[in-house]
Amino acid sequence: MFWTSVLRLYSILAVLLGHAVAHYARALVVRCGWLARRVPSTALTGPMRLRTIFEDLGGSFIKLGQMLAMQPDIVPSSYCEALYDLLDHVSPFPSDQVRQVIREETGHEPATLFDRFDPVPLASGSIGQVHVAWKAGHKLAVKVQRPDARACFDRDAKLMRLTVWFVQTFRIRALSFLIDPLTEFAAWTRDELDFTQEAAFMRQLRRNAEGSVSQYVPYVLPGYTTRRLLVIEFLEGITLMDHLRTLGRQDTDYEARLAALGFDADQLARNVIDNCLGDVFRFGLFHADLHPANLMILPGNVIGYIDFGITGRISKYSRHNLLAMTLAYARKDTDGLCDRFFDVSSIDRTSDPSGFRAGLKRLSERWYSPQAGGTQLQTTTTQVMLDMLMLSRKTRIWPQRDIIKYIRSTIAIDGLVRRFAPGFDSGHYLGTACRRHLAWHARRMLVSHDTLISSSKASVDLVRDGMFRIAAALEQTADSRLRVHESWTLGPRSEVGGDGPLLLSAIALCLAFTTHDSICIGPNLQTAELLVAVAAAMRLGAGRWAGAVATRLSYRRS
Repeated sequence: MFWTSVLRLYSILAVLLGHAVAHYARALVVRCGWLARRVPSTALTGPMRLRTIFEDLGGSFIKLGQMLAMQPDIVPSSYCEALYDLLDHVSPFPSDQVRQVIREETGHEPATLFDRFDPVPLASGSIGQVHVAWKAGHKLAVKVQRPDARACFDRDAKLMRLTVWFVQTFRIRALSFLIDPLTEFAAWTRDELDFTQEAAFMRQLRRNAEGSVSQYVPYVLPGYTTRRLLVIEFLEGITLMDHLRTLGRQDTDYEARLAALGFDADQLARNVIDNCLGDVFRFGLFHADLHPANLMILPGNVIGYIDFGITGRISKYSRHNLLAMTLAYARKDTDGLCDRFFDVSSIDRTSDPSGFRAGLKRLSERWYSPQAGGTQLQTTTTQVMLDMLMLSRKTRIWPQRDIIKYIRSTIAIDGLVRRFAPGFDSGHYLGTACRRHLAWHARRMLVSHDTLISSSKASVDLVRDGMFRIAAALEQTADSRLRVHESWTLGPRSEVGGDGPLLLSAIALCLAFTTHDSICIGPNLQTAELLVAVAAAMRLGAGRWAGAVATRLSYRRS
């Protein structure tokens, strides 16, 4: 393990040194006019060189470049444009290796496994590449893992763990911020290498999306999924990556395709936000790798999702706090934002909560601007989240792993929306969506499992109490008969029964029919109220019958 990491570190340094030498050598050539005229111009621009460095490093560094491509607030836009190619234009691996992986995973050649298989990849990424195939009249997307992907990522993960061990052992506080990102990055890449796990997430997310008018998750072809092979439904549409690349160009054919799909940038932005928040706050399972190559524009501005290698799970406890935190951020409630952030973070004796709170108040002055009737967010969600993460590292308050995934998805959505819908107010809509989810949660709390159990228990207790009251009423009726027999000379009017049962019956009936929208018989409060009314009526009737009998006896005796 140690020597493998050392060799990988050596190769990383060699790549960086090679590109540094090439860059400065070219700069020297440009300065010498006579030499520049004799040496062919093969210089790479800064953005192109950075993308080439990530490609040469391979493995996890391609994934790191993909993450940087979605951070226009950190990386200049020209660099983001160049790094976008890492999302789906990584150099593909040969077709003979594709056939080898499929043969090793299924025992069959692609030609026998499918009716037709295109050996030219449709897209290629850091972990695998996608080919188009047809079977039984259905068009399919076949995701094949790179033959050396696991070895490369394992090697980089070991190097990351070695770096974390070095920082922790020698207590290098200047590099302590690397501990959590490297640990999380290693965990994410490990999850992506198992396609069976991705298929399981897709099936669950597809079930969650049933009936949705804003998102679509393709089905997984059963019996064709292994750790290195994934076969799913092919979605016909336009990837957001292709859309971003085409923005600003005068392409009439592309504009006609968009018009045929009914494309509306603002509606698409609303759907992206609604889908993410709905998956997080309703189901606790969400797509956590929302870069534009993984999202497709389908007819009616429906979002089609692909590549579920990184998926997040949020517990009920974290969902509640995240919802409150997001709403507090949209409302400029810095105290609420701070409190909820503490609830989803790890705090120990070295943490500085008061410093975090004070720093958050200072940062919020830059986030918002006064407007008529309140304040408005004047910065991006990306910048807010990054400011909070930097402040948390400074004060040694560390968000939980599932919260990191949520923050990362929020940052990706914000950067994405600002690129294809620059006029859309994502901060305002985020607050609106959060309030809608808060109302949904409030309604759901009324019919939650715990609430139903409590209501059922209360109803059972009330019914049981009503039965005891019925028994007591019968006992009192029997006693009343004896009293009537002993005092039959009292006359036709007796106190037996009285007005109490009549009043109780009337109150119970009023409660049963005026406090409920409809009649529903079962283990509920309305049934208990009806039982009380019936019991009271029975008691009233028994008392009146006993009184009538006593009256007749008195007439006969007289």
